[in-house]
Amino acid sequence: MNIAVFDTFCAYLYKKRWLLIVNFLIACAAGWIYTFSMLKKEYSATVTFLPPTGESGVSALSLMNLSTAPLSLGGGASAEQVEVVFQSNATKRRIIDEFDLIKYFELEKSQNPFVLAAKRLKKYVILESVEKGGLGMTKTVSYSITCYNPSPDTAKMMADFTFAIVDSVIREISIDKAKRNRMFVERQITFQNEKMDSLQNVFQAFQNTHKAYDVPEQAKLSLQAYADLKAAALLNELKIASIRNEFTGQTHEMSELKRNQRVYDTKLKEYESGESPNVIPSLDRSSKLFPEYAKMIRDIEVQNQLILLLTKEFEQARLQEARDVSPLIIVDPPFVPEYKARPGRMLVLMTIAFVENMLFLGILAYFFYFRHILSKSDRFSALIKAIKQS
Repeated sequence: MNIAVFDTFCAYLYKKRWLLIVNFLIACAAGWIYTFSMLKKEYSATVTFLPPTGESGVSALSLMNLSTAPLSLGGGASAEQVEVVFQSNATKRRIIDEFDLIKYFELEKSQNPFVLAAKRLKKYVILESVEKGGLGMTKTVSYSITCYNPSPDTAKMMADFTFAIVDSVIREISIDKAKRNRMFVERQITFQNEKMDSLQNVFQAFQNTHKAYDVPEQAKLSLQAYADLKAAALLNELKIASIRNEFTGQTHEMSELKRNQRVYDTKLKEYESGESPNVIPSLDRSSKLFPEYAKMIRDIEVQNQLILLLTKEFEQARLQEARDVSPLIIVDPPFVPEYKARPGRMLVLMTIAFVENMLFLGILAYFFYFRHILSKSDRFSALIKAIKQS
C-alpha cells in the first residue's frame, strides 16, 4: 500500500469515525455483559506442604562394599516422587471420579472421556514447587497444590482430596520401601550368621588339631618355659665346670649333672623346633601358627561386627515399616476462598473489545479495498464481466 492509498484509507476511516465509535461502545457493552454476567467465576484453594526429607546414615552394607543399593534411613520417599505421584493417571482418575469431572466438562458422549478430562484437569489442579540452590544443584523447599472451581467449597475439597491422595501414596511408598529393606536385611543376617557358623567351625577344628587354643598366650608360656629351662641348663653347666675344676676323675655327681644336661638340651630343642601339637608349642610352631590364628580371629571379629551392624539396620527397618506417619508436613492448609481467583475481568473485557474492533476494522478495510482498489482495476472489471456473461 503506497502513501496515497494509505491517506485515502485514513480519510475513509475518518468518515466512518462515528460508526467506529458506536462499534467500540457496543463491543465494550457486550464484553461487559459477558464478563460480569455470563462468564463463570472460579475460586482457588491452595495447600502448601514440605517434601519428604531423605536422612542418610552410615549403612552396614556400604561399610562392607556390598553391591546392593544402600538402605534409606529416612522417610523412604524422595521429593521427586511427589511430582510422579501427582502426575500419575491413577491420581487423576481418582480426582475425576470423585468430583464427576467428566460430567462437569460435558464429556459424557466423548469416545475417550478420561484422556480429555485429564488434559483439562491440568488447568484446574496444579502442582507448583519452590526450589532453592546454586552451583548447578537445586533442592525442593516446598510444594503447593492449587485447585480451581466455580464453587469455593468444592475448590477447598479438591485441594484436601488431592493432598490426601498424594499423602497416602507417599506413605505407602515409604512403608513398602521399609518392608523391602527389612526383608533384604533379614536375608543378609541369615546369610552372615551361616557364614559366622562356618568360620567358627573351621576355627574350632584348627584349635583342636593344633591345640592352638590361644596362640599368643601359649607363645608367652613357651617363652617362659624355654627361659626357665635355659636358665636351669646354664646353671647345670656352671656346676659341671665347677666340679671339673675341683676333681679330675669321673664322679657320681658329675654323671648326674651330665645326664641332666642331656635332658635339658633335648627339651630345649623341642621348645625351639618341635612340630608335634602341644598346649605349650615350640617357638617355631608358635611363629607358624600365629599368622593363621590371627587371620581367623580377625575374620570372626569382622563377621561379628557386620552382624551387629546388620542387626541395627534390621531394627531400624522394622521401626520404619511400623511407622504409619505421613512424611509430608502441611505448612499452609487450604481454606474456603472468599474472592474469585480467575478470570481477570478487565483483561477479558479489554480482549473482547480489542478483538471485535480489529474484526470490524478488517471489514471496513475489505470494503475500502473492494470499492477503491479493485473497482478501478481493468482486469478485475473484465473478470466480473466475464463471470456475468457466463
